[in-house]
Amino acid sequence: MSRARFELARTQFDQALARLSEALRENETSFMRDAVIQRFEFTYELGWKCMFYWLRDNGEKIPEMVRPVIQAAFRVGLIGDVDLWEKIKDCRDETSHTYDEAKAIEVAAFIRRDAESAFGALRTKLGTL
Repeated sequence: MSRARFELARTQFDQALARLSEALRENETSFMRDAVIQRFEFTYELGWKCMFYWLRDNGEKIPEMVRPVIQAAFRVGLIGDVDLWEKIKDCRDETSHTYDEAKAIEVAAFIRRDAESAFGALRTKLGTL
């Protein structure tokens, strides 16, 4: 992997997080909830890919799979709460394969309460690298 791939992913992650934050500032309607969840999904995907590219660029021999990346990112200090990132992954998996309004409400609340700040912490950490 090249540093350029990491830099591109980091730029895209920053943009995705800005879009997620923009949606979270709006009043929650069913339409906005769906927008928040969609933006959460692509922010998550870009976030773990950033971790993967950085880890690979720094000598980690890990497969391009979410769980090993999350574990390695925690081990080297890219993220501070492995359980929170596992929950983020689980929420993404639940929302991307089915639609259930009660689950959507629950996930949107989780995004507002926990996921956005976890993404922000990752963005801050990546900005120091």
